[in-house]
Amino acid sequence: MTDIEKYIEENKNLINDFLKTHFSKKAYNKKFPHNKFSLNDAMLYTLATPGKRIRPIILLIAAESLGFSDKKRLIPFASSLELIHSYSLIHDDLPSMDNDSLRRGKPANHIVFGEASAILAGDALLAEAFVILSDNEYIEGFDPKKIIEIIRELSYTSGAGGLAGGQFLDVNSFGASLGFENIEYINKNKTASLIGAACAMGAILAGGDNLIVDNFKKFGSCLGLAFQTIDDVLGITGNKEILGKTTGIDKTNKKFTVVENIGLEKTYELINEYNEKALFYLNKTGAKSDALIEFTYHLTNRIN
Repeated sequence: MTDIEKYIEENKNLINDFLKTHFSKKAYNKKFPHNKFSLNDAMLYTLATPGKRIRPIILLIAAESLGFSDKKRLIPFASSLELIHSYSLIHDDLPSMDNDSLRRGKPANHIVFGEASAILAGDALLAEAFVILSDNEYIEGFDPKKIIEIIRELSYTSGAGGLAGGQFLDVNSFGASLGFENIEYINKNKTASLIGAACAMGAILAGGDNLIVDNFKKFGSCLGLAFQTIDDVLGITGNKEILGKTTGIDKTNKKFTVVENIGLEKTYELINEYNEKALFYLNKTGAKSDALIEFTYHLTNRIN
């Protein structure tokens, strides 16, 4: 196991422990005698399923690269990103969207709990992220202006200016022959924006100035584009058992990806270009970047 793999595993455990503890304090387990499950059950089904925890971990690395050493204080902020990501996965799999029945090697949320409950579980996870970001226990000791900054960053990125906006354009483009620029625009909003926000949030919490935060955000956005492009490649060439999700779903949905647009060989070249741009912006932050460089290559050489 490499140093970055050890780092990821250790911090995944910290994030998972935090999520378990946080939800154990909440009264979301209410159900009537005729109910088979609670809202908490539906929320945690996707949230607690083993995932890569990429977005939380990159927040931690970004903050630490700028000298923030008290990791315990960062974990709640990092974990809020996983709630946003999990909400997006639940909604992404719905019959009215990608119509996928498999997620992280398990039946998708709506397959287990029903479509209406899955929608509500996603809605609740989205809201709970901001419960965490405004909880006095977690924000104590941080500059209130910094907390407002990260709440604005994540709320904007989660909504029409990022994830939801990209998803809207995505699902309303099935069957359309999109050019490369439009496909990249969707990827930048639907996927890359949240990874960019994770980097920006880490820099904000570590006290980075506006220029440093902006360059971290650009670094994360380029890394997110590379990540999504690899995802599109694996959606065609990958193994369903290794990926833990359905392969070929884009073709089923008549969804045009970068791979269909420019071909596999040029797609690999594009991934390298995204990486080079990411590292260019990372260098401009002046951060201690060894771990972030290693993390970049770890993400862009993955098989799942």
